[in-house]
Amino acid sequence: MGEKGLVINTKGHLAVIQMTRTEACGQCRACLAGMKKEEMIIEADNECNAKIGDWVIMELRNNSFMKAVLIMYGIPLIALVVGIVLGYYVLYPYIAINREVLSFGVGLIFTALAFLWIRSKEDTWDKKKIRPVAAKVTTEK
Repeated sequence: MGEKGLVINTKGHLAVIQMTRTEACGQCRACLAGMKKEEMIIEADNECNAKIGDWVIMELRNNSFMKAVLIMYGIPLIALVVGIVLGYYVLYPYIAINREVLSFGVGLIFTALAFLWIRSKEDTWDKKKIRPVAAKVTTEK
């Protein structure tokens, strides 16, 4: 089951939804943001034709979730491994420092570059496939 939120605006096929951090986000205490019951504003595809003031159940389609995970974790992981291998085997003969330190540093640089690249491509990713969906209107709050 998805999270519930209140539709506060509509923009064409999108619904702007206000929701409170709950269960998974609000209770884990892994970050400071999760310690407060803060309101979040999220844009979602309005598949249920919700109107302003409706309560909706939001979902993230499985394919969307996996694509987002692969982009945010897979690409930087690959960059880290490539940087470590490049530093350890290719750059070591040309730079006179400890091989392990060099490979670690190059791996970190490649990881940072991967995150910067992902951030620069944020507008070009197919957001429709990663955006949550307002699946159905509900009467429960």
